[in-house]
Amino acid sequence: MIKRDNIHYSTRKIDGYNLPFNFVISERELGKSTAIILDKIYKPFKERGETTIVIRRNVNHISEDYVEDFANIINKFTDDNVIFQYSKNSLKDGIATIKIDGKPFIRFIGLSKTIASIKSMMFPNLQAIVFDEFICNAKFGEKYLKEEATKFLEVYNTFRRESSRLKCWFLGNPYSLYNPYFVYFGVNTALLKRGAIITDNKQYVVECAEMCQELRDKILRENPLYQFDNAYTRYAFEGQNINDENIIIRDRRPENYFLHSLFRVGGKYIAVYRNNDFTKIETPYFYAEFTDIERVSKKRDVYCFDLEELVDRTSLLSLDDKWKFEKLKNAMRKRLIEFNSIECYYLFEEIFYNI
Repeated sequence: MIKRDNIHYSTRKIDGYNLPFNFVISERELGKSTAIILDKIYKPFKERGETTIVIRRNVNHISEDYVEDFANIINKFTDDNVIFQYSKNSLKDGIATIKIDGKPFIRFIGLSKTIASIKSMMFPNLQAIVFDEFICNAKFGEKYLKEEATKFLEVYNTFRRESSRLKCWFLGNPYSLYNPYFVYFGVNTALLKRGAIITDNKQYVVECAEMCQELRDKILRENPLYQFDNAYTRYAFEGQNINDENIIIRDRRPENYFLHSLFRVGGKYIAVYRNNDFTKIETPYFYAEFTDIERVSKKRDVYCFDLEELVDRTSLLSLDDKWKFEKLKNAMRKRLIEFNSIECYYLFEEIFYNI
């Protein structure tokens, strides 16, 4: 058994808020997964027989190696010598129940399963849901599921009926400040910096966990890879959201811009404004921001790309309509468009691929 130290991650700070939705984002090597497995998954089971659901985005993320890593961490820091009992065939189905000494311990679920197959299940003595790797890395081709936040909350509400004390833990690395969960809860991503804790004091708390200097020094001694000043080092060690580096963010729309177009995507409305002064070459041609549709003239067309977005005042973009947006598409290609937030940019990506 290895004795735990006091320089790796602890949930002590975030526990003080006692809220149902807890987000922990940090660079690698901080030990957040180890802390959650030992303190929020295994300890409640050992002391009170309580269980946990662990969610991964896709079914193929739930592999035998991934499951056994949980046992390895428990056995590394305890003398309990736990052995997981489960059907290996169930891993392929994306829903696998793990037992210890015949008692239910963890149920692994792939969120990409149909919601009907998940909602039909019950799990006894449930105390927590843990979503591991909840932030996608778009540079590796990872994508969020359609309406993912809504789907997750359906799962949460299903199991919460049997557990009034149910807490959710979201663990992620800072590939990007954008994700559908921050959008759903209205997290102000501009405030997310290393060491910050952001909360609405009602539903959620986000901790940008900071690595102490002692642990930084230890990692630098043991892993020379972190000596190199490259994008991976800035993400993995410094905790920077490297996928957002090239997005141009401006809090307020500049003067002398006129409304060019309106789109509905992801249940939100995005207004695109065009620069009216073409003499300033250095100024981006367009500016995009979220808008309240009630403030926009009803004579304006609102375009969408999905039948689910087709509500009052909107129309599906046709092939004949696409010629109207050539300059907007070129501006996106050349980074000549600014956005009022990270969330606006990532939703606008869907617009770009459809116009």
